[in-house]
Amino acid sequence: MKILIIYNPLAGKEKKKDLQIKRFLKDYNLEIIWHYVRQGSFVNLNPQNFDRIFVAGGDGTVREAASWLISKKANVPLIIIPIGSGNILASSLGIPLEIKKALQLGFSDKIRKINVGLVNNKYYFLVAAGCGFDAKVIKHTTRKMKKAWGFLAYIFSLVFNFFNTETNKFFIKVDDMKKTVTAQSILVSNFPKFFNLVLNPQLKINDNVLNVSIIKTLHIKDLGILLYRFLIGKYKKDWRYEYYAAKKIYILPYNKNTHIQIDGEIVELPYLDIQIIPQALKIIANKLP
Repeated sequence: MKILIIYNPLAGKEKKKDLQIKRFLKDYNLEIIWHYVRQGSFVNLNPQNFDRIFVAGGDGTVREAASWLISKKANVPLIIIPIGSGNILASSLGIPLEIKKALQLGFSDKIRKINVGLVNNKYYFLVAAGCGFDAKVIKHTTRKMKKAWGFLAYIFSLVFNFFNTETNKFFIKVDDMKKTVTAQSILVSNFPKFFNLVLNPQLKINDNVLNVSIIKTLHIKDLGILLYRFLIGKYKKDWRYEYYAAKKIYILPYNKNTHIQIDGEIVELPYLDIQIIPQALKIIANKLP
């Protein structure tokens, strides 16, 4: 078996995790090609030359590798070795955060196909794309903070930035519905569920639609109430939250300075024009949320 390992040493708290991977793989009869992200892009490689492709990094590195596979129309399964600070995709797919267990899963036959979002006919996303408060939190969560605190850095940034965030007006088109909304954040997600939070109880992962979440919290009290109602599953009629299922979504912030993110990476875009690409990526996972 010939495998490619794409390794991002900047992800997560520690470097030298490649040594842990090498120690585990030394007893396998494999032809291994290593590609360190710091050495440059891997997009000139042919993914069809490999039986499996492992990505050791965070959500951003995984998205980059997935975009490469999709653009090449490759039929090779992707395996995530989660060594980033957030690892949202890996957690949603039931991929172990322990390197050894993630590698063992990578050699299993648990190959799934997942939907992918496409933004402005250029950018792919596996988790979510959004604008407003969520993007502002990501922008102000520095690499130094993530290295020091891991996922807790996002929690600190969320609370800190909430008091400096104002609601914004957005024009949105969700399939054939058009409206203007006032909100703090609009999030288009690939999964109807993250961790134990169900964003849209009407959806399943194989419905071939994306979830649109509109968050209208005005004060920290509203945020607390909404989070509590998410945890107990009673938010369907809460004015603070709207959700829809759609195949095509268009979002235009009225404020041109609104932050926009795609899978945790800040991008400079004036709007989001999103569509779903059904079953576009093969990935090895324990579950589909």
